[in-house]
Amino acid sequence: MVDFNAELKKSLAELSCPLVYQHPSGFNRLPAVSYYNLTECMGMVCDNEELIQDGAAQIDIWCAVPEECAKIAEEINGLLTADGWSRQFSMDIPKQSGERAYHRTMRYNKSFVIQEEKL
Repeated sequence: MVDFNAELKKSLAELSCPLVYQHPSGFNRLPAVSYYNLTECMGMVCDNEELIQDGAAQIDIWCAVPEECAKIAEEINGLLTADGWSRQFSMDIPKQSGERAYHRTMRYNKSFVIQEEKL
């Protein structure tokens, strides 16, 4: 079984802003990007052995300025697509009164070959 969070973190290693798991603990250091494994499942099974694992990852961008969200989203998309991830969607989350950060959410899919010799 592949650790999706570890793979996602590795794919985003060159990101220009702080990367945190699940949710920023505070919004004092913006921008920040959070990530977590959304779903994972068997993509292909043969003789009761998993050969391919599929999954989706959630990425959230938190910024003080809305234009920063778009710039970081482009950077994330470049890093992840270069590493074989596919963007499922991206959208801005409307800012509620009293919130200090602008928020964009993104979702990416990827399949990992676990047992290549059986394919």
